[in-house]
Amino acid sequence: MRSSKGGGMALGSGLSLLIVACGLFARQQPTIRVDVQQVLVPVVVTDKKGHHVTGLHASDFRVFEDGVRQEIASFSTDTAAAAGEIAAIAKPTAIAKPADGAQAAVATAPRHTFVFCLDTLHASPSNAPRLRQTLENLFEKEKTPGAQYVLIGIGRQLQVLQPATSNPLALVVKIRSAAFPNSMGGMDASALAAQVQSLRTRMDEFCKHCACGTRGGLRSCDSEIDTLRQSVDEEAERWIAPTRGLLEQFKSVVEELAKLPTGRTLILVSDGFYTEPKRDFYAAVAAYLPNRPQFKLEDSAADPTLRAVLQVAAERNVIIDTIDSRTAAPSPLAGTGSMDASSPGGMSGGGDVLGTNRSASARTAPIQSAPSTQAAPLAPEASATMEELAGGSGGVYYHSSGDLLKEFRSALADGREYYVLAYVSKNPEHDGKFRSITVEATDKKLTIRAKPGYWAPGAAQ
Repeated sequence: MRSSKGGGMALGSGLSLLIVACGLFARQQPTIRVDVQQVLVPVVVTDKKGHHVTGLHASDFRVFEDGVRQEIASFSTDTAAAAGEIAAIAKPTAIAKPADGAQAAVATAPRHTFVFCLDTLHASPSNAPRLRQTLENLFEKEKTPGAQYVLIGIGRQLQVLQPATSNPLALVVKIRSAAFPNSMGGMDASALAAQVQSLRTRMDEFCKHCACGTRGGLRSCDSEIDTLRQSVDEEAERWIAPTRGLLEQFKSVVEELAKLPTGRTLILVSDGFYTEPKRDFYAAVAAYLPNRPQFKLEDSAADPTLRAVLQVAAERNVIIDTIDSRTAAPSPLAGTGSMDASSPGGMSGGGDVLGTNRSASARTAPIQSAPSTQAAPLAPEASATMEELAGGSGGVYYHSSGDLLKEFRSALADGREYYVLAYVSKNPEHDGKFRSITVEATDKKLTIRAKPGYWAPGAAQ
């Protein structure tokens, strides 16, 4: 991939900066080899008001895998290596001593990495100034000890807007730069909106001559509808490659973040999108021809790239929080299970990419919705992608609050305040199957959020 404009760079070299920033830490960190398969589960605990709860102990939790209670082997409130590499119960077979000066490097090394990932392909130009101001306000006052931050744009090309830094003011300088608005995209979202609006205009004319909706007495226009579908498919075709490219870029970011020996939080900021762009256009036509099978898409299985992302996230404890960057977001999905916390707070952690029922609950901090007419709501499925990513990794899908700054701060707070439970699964099979995880608190008044599960090692592993 060629170098991008406005501070972007090739996919491989750009993402390697995530590693380079922690290179010294990674090399000098003591190496521990273990001979047991341990499952690590980061857990966020909040009270009824959404405040993080500290001071808990292992005895305050119960962990179940596929409904079978597991024995908690180790427990930590440390947000550094505990979430990454340490397996407390395993007997180390070899320990490498740190090189000279390594102790000081480890002491000052970052404990948690926050990657802010901006979806520039679906970014609305009308929302860009608000998002830019919110990010500036966020980093002006951000003071998380032991944290490092990365700012990345994904879309037509991947852009490393700000490599890993422990100085939040470096991001403020970048965001205030004259070149930054060009990095936020907007042209593609405008073009897509124009295409969909043009299609609606065509449908208005179409329905003057052919039966649409509940209208009767007009000819059915079967041949015209077949021609219409062919035309719509051709229009949607141009968006398939960019969307696939965005998903692959996002997957690469998650994979690189997963390599870092720190706590890991990825915050995806997007206006929402379909993994299958054709749905944008079919939805516009179906509003006029609701009973026509030509414009009905079957519910498809989880997108393979999203599934791969969630497999990496589950294995390496990468928490993915997703934030709807529109001024007004769509209504939450119905029937997302007990992880859906959208009603009280504009937040949810549902989605079922994993193909399993959820039992952990999303945090339910009270956030008031702010009505707005500046953004047209998407169909629920356009937001389902963001909900699936959050719910499948133990993160939160923030939407409908009208307070972007509060949502960003909430995501950062989760990276500062969490526990890490570890257990050795009682299921010894290496069958590669998904195993669900349920974490409960002995105090039923507390809300628990954790990843919904993981994939067991395969036979080859």
